[in-house]
Amino acid sequence: MVVQLVGIPACKDIIRFIRSRHIKCDYLGMIKVGENGKTKYGFEWKNFTAPALIKLLTQRKQKKYSRKLRCYYITVDVVFADTSVRLFFVRRSKNGAWNGLMTTNTKLEFFEAYKIYSQRWSLEVVFKEAKGMLGLGKCQANNFASQIAATSLVALQYNILSVVKRFTAYETMGKLFEDMTKDSLELSVNDRIGGALQEIVIAIANLFGLVDEEIYDAIINRSEELNHICDIYNFKLASSTCET
Repeated sequence: MVVQLVGIPACKDIIRFIRSRHIKCDYLGMIKVGENGKTKYGFEWKNFTAPALIKLLTQRKQKKYSRKLRCYYITVDVVFADTSVRLFFVRRSKNGAWNGLMTTNTKLEFFEAYKIYSQRWSLEVVFKEAKGMLGLGKCQANNFASQIAATSLVALQYNILSVVKRFTAYETMGKLFEDMTKDSLELSVNDRIGGALQEIVIAIANLFGLVDEEIYDAIINRSEELNHICDIYNFKLASSTCET
């Protein structure tokens, strides 16, 4: 099991906490790379900062390019907080800024780590929708059990609404292929838009040398115009549901 702490950079206390759990789990999260990074990692019996590691491994030609993800990446195993961890350094273009990921699972490959961490986008959307539409975090009870119950009810509501949406908003291929595709569902329009949006974000990040997360944060949390568009869409969706 991989524990992904969204928005919380890796630090020694977090790594030690994860390692101290009796339930087997691994951490996957971002690290600060910056040109003036001060955090040290043990590598080949010496201590290196992230920029120094990147420079050293680049000189050793360990930097690779993924055509599938359209990015450069470096994988290296180091020691951090007295624990063996694996670092992934990623950047979109030759002159772009490096980003870093850390995991306590030293067997985790880059593509799998990238796939897991990319779920952050979905998690951000879930939290935003749950807070804005289902009242997540607005329970005012002082009892801890009540807070757990309120959060659990929100999760149940979200799951139920997601299932309803899946069976009402998806398209089928038509009567001609009904027998062959009876149990098959195509991607909804929203999911297609989400895929197109991800491609746009990647293109913008490549063009201006930005970090994907900054663009996602602006789209999800800081854009009043996009929030207004989402509100209109949700209103229309609710109206069409009532009419049917």
